[in-house]
Amino acid sequence: MPSASASTKRTSYKSPRRDKFEIWSALLEACLRTPRTQSWLMRKIGLNTAAAKEALSILTKGELLEQLSAPTMGTFEFRTTEKGKAALTQYYQLITYFFDSKQKRHPRRP
Repeated sequence: MPSASASTKRTSYKSPRRDKFEIWSALLEACLRTPRTQSWLMRKIGLNTAAAKEALSILTKGELLEQLSAPTMGTFEFRTTEKGKAALTQYYQLITYFFDSKQKRHPRRP
């Protein structure tokens, strides 16, 4: 079997697997300003139905997202709650803190 040359190899540009916190933060952020449907979130964030339902259920039970009543044609919309906004803010602060602290701990020397 001939080996593929570097020019004919396919390169995957898919992002590495995301952890649950990255998925949750993406969902919370997507629903911050405008209520979003499950199908919109699945397309925008790149989730399958099972993953979307599980994440939305966890965030709704934790009161980080709210499922709006009066569904249109059987479709519910989700909106980030104040608790969800606070959680998202803390999540980004935590990431920033560790990123910045690593920079301070290991300064480059000329």
